Amino acid sequence: MGTNAVQKQAPPATLSRDLADFVMELAVALHKMVMYPDGHRSLQIAEDRVMERLESLIRERQSLALGVAREQLVVEGVATDPKNPLLRGLARHLHRHSLGAVKFLAGVRREEIAEVLRAIASDPERGGVVLGGRDGPMWEHVRLFTAAYDRLRLLDEGEEQAANSTGDSLASHLWLELAQAAMQSDRSEEPPETDPKAIAQAISAHEREPAYDQVVVGYMLKIANELNVADRPASVGLQQRISQLVSAMDRDQLRELLQMGGDIEQRKKFVVDAAQSMAVDAVMVLVATAAEASQQVISTPLMRLFSKLAEHAEGGALGARREADSALREQVQELVTGWTLKDPNPSDYSAALERMVKRSGAYLGTDETHTCEPERIVQMTLETGTVGPESLAAVDALIQQEQLGLVVSLLESAPAGSEAVVTLWLHVATVDRLVMILKSDSAYVEYLDPFIRILGMRAAVPLLDSLSASASRSVRSKVMSLLETLGPEVAHLAAARLPESPWYVQRNLLIVLDKLCAWPPDFSPLPYVAHSDPRVRRQAIRLLLKFPDGYDRAVCSGLRDPDGQVVRTAFTAALEKCPASAVPIILERLAQREFGAELELASIRVLGKSGTAEALDFLLQRALSGRKWLFWRRLGTKSPQLLAILATLTAHWPTDPAVARVLAEARTHRDPEVRSAVASRRGTGENS
Repeated sequence: MGTNAVQKQAPPATLSRDLADFVMELAVALHKMVMYPDGHRSLQIAEDRVMERLESLIRERQSLALGVAREQLVVEGVATDPKNPLLRGLARHLHRHSLGAVKFLAGVRREEIAEVLRAIASDPERGGVVLGGRDGPMWEHVRLFTAAYDRLRLLDEGEEQAANSTGDSLASHLWLELAQAAMQSDRSEEPPETDPKAIAQAISAHEREPAYDQVVVGYMLKIANELNVADRPASVGLQQRISQLVSAMDRDQLRELLQMGGDIEQRKKFVVDAAQSMAVDAVMVLVATAAEASQQVISTPLMRLFSKLAEHAEGGALGARREADSALREQVQELVTGWTLKDPNPSDYSAALERMVKRSGAYLGTDETHTCEPERIVQMTLETGTVGPESLAAVDALIQQEQLGLVVSLLESAPAGSEAVVTLWLHVATVDRLVMILKSDSAYVEYLDPFIRILGMRAAVPLLDSLSASASRSVRSKVMSLLETLGPEVAHLAAARLPESPWYVQRNLLIVLDKLCAWPPDFSPLPYVAHSDPRVRRQAIRLLLKFPDGYDRAVCSGLRDPDGQVVRTAFTAALEKCPASAVPIILERLAQREFGAELELASIRVLGKSGTAEALDFLLQRALSGRKWLFWRRLGTKSPQLLAILATLTAHWPTDPAVARVLAEARTHRDPEVRSAVASRRGTGENS
């Protein structure tokens, strides 16, 4: 079987959805950090998205490490696409800071993420601090591992010249980064040793940690792939080193690394690449270890055959070495390519699962031979600024593949105002698509903001419809905040829907109108103050308090309401300004003991605010409720209510003759709290 055929059957592994989303959000946030000044709202949104993704990942893994190459990142053993401009830009920024890896630990805070992004966005060549330098900043929950390429020695002098002459030293740098990751050195340590045996010892001695293993195996996979592309002058030395590393590693540790490196397809790709580029003894170690990691069984006779071929490849006759070497590598490739895992599920169940996950609407470009991914087409469109039918079809394909978040991230991170961005946004942000998002019940609600910015008032009707139709509280909450951003023009539409809407929609519409603070001339919330549902009345009272001629009616209606929350809202307003018409209502409910202790104390303060004769008479009667002495009743028993009455009388009626006599008795009272209630406010007239 030919080499090309083998490679086609072993496609490179891809990042899981959650990791891909995090890395993309991190790249988008860095891009915005470079574009916008500190404090810009776009930065806050980007930092929030990064933190949300990272918290979810850290919760599952406790830590997350990113390996850094010049053009790409290595995450959980998988290298990112070097052709993705956002991810390539993130890798280049980190590489420019001489970083070999970044590790996020449990407990990482949003402030740390913001500071790290700001530091990465700074340009070391323009006065910024080199994060990989010894004097660079440090954070408690973000670890930085320096690459220190200028202090590491890898290639012999001849190899260096050959590599430089071809302009291709990526594999060399990957080896340096592997050494850095394996040694787990930070900026306070000396540059790591790059001898293969020393690296193998470091890997074997390191306590098993998923984040560490993911970075190390990612570099091993990438180096094997780099060595597999073509003959290069520098490849011989690198081939020897990676082969020595594999041969020197402990078998158990190597197996664990291969298990960490991804699924069976990725292990197959790694062994196939290794079979073409590494020494035969390393190939033998890898194929046996990979078989164990993939739960495959290699027969004893076949292993003996491989061993014989390996012996002839290394120590046989000169003519036989080449044939044995070629036969061994070809047989390993055919063996590994044929590995499959048995499906533990019944066939009917597997078929059902396949139908569930199968995506509809496969992407079709205008040319049937066009195999470029839709994401790549959108990226190229934004980079070139040229929009064609393929661009629009690619956007539609991503949305059909449930990648709306990716589309929004790409468009938001592109330079605002460019013709390509505007054209794609107008294609994406349509009323029909907004309706689709609103019906998804929170799946895409976080991406609604740019839609509203572009659609404007055309979004009002779908948003208002969703307040009635959506069963998701998060969607309804988001919709109410978006309606507020549309401004006063939406008020007449919201008010027109109130009479015929269910109670829960009426409550939400009243909240929207309350936030808008602008209402149609013929609108009044007064009919809803008497609504049968207390949740509607609560919002109606709050809204009526803002109407110039509705304040007194709102306070009085609220004080009469049987719902405790409505009453508290009315008392809060009355403490600011108490209408005289509210006093009889308060006195009546106090006389019937309809208020609890908390509302009784609030009533006393409100009565003092009113300043009416009725309120004064009531407070004096309550204060003098004790036994009669001659023609005068003594102060009542000490209670929170009595102390509040004394403080209120002192603050609002200190010169009234009857009040003065009460206060005089209180100042000589044997209880210090009673004396304190009047002493601290005597003659000040301050509010209680």
